[in-house]
Amino acid sequence: MEYSQAELVRGIRNKDSAAYEYMICKYTKTVFCLAYNILSESHSKEDIEECVADVFLDAWIKIAEFDEEKANFRTWLLILTKYKALTYRRKKRLSNILDIEDADIKNDVNLEKLVLLRQDQEQVIKIINSFQKIDREIFVRRFFLGEKISDLAKAFNLSRAAVDNRLLRGRKIIKEGLQYE
Repeated sequence: MEYSQAELVRGIRNKDSAAYEYMICKYTKTVFCLAYNILSESHSKEDIEECVADVFLDAWIKIAEFDEEKANFRTWLLILTKYKALTYRRKKRLSNILDIEDADIKNDVNLEKLVLLRQDQEQVIKIINSFQKIDREIFVRRFFLGEKISDLAKAFNLSRAAVDNRLLRGRKIIKEGLQYE
């Protein structure tokens, strides 16, 4: 069965499985190509396919957010794909951080650097944990999860300048806390 955009959206909103299958058949190649372009350097084909499946599931779940007056369905689906793929890429980058215990120690100089690095990491975590709850959350979401400052401002109902100031203060506190005598 062929669906127009309006019929497809209505079908998905009504949780019609035939409309869902049509969406998958019609848009899989397009969604896969965009996800592939974003993820191919760092992810396997299976990871990209999982991302595509997650996009279609998101479209099924988030269909109420689609506004036919602002965009067509294909564009909305590609926007979902872009953000899902970027989330996959960010998670992969965070999971690839080298753990100091896994490092190959070749000589004493490297060992000394690794020990200092580990001490610095532990000190940074201690300092961040000492922040007020909102500052800690803003700091973690910005620097560890890579969220945009504008998104953080909305999430915490603060101005962008207020978020910038909190981040600046946090960095200053960390820098002061890492000063060795």
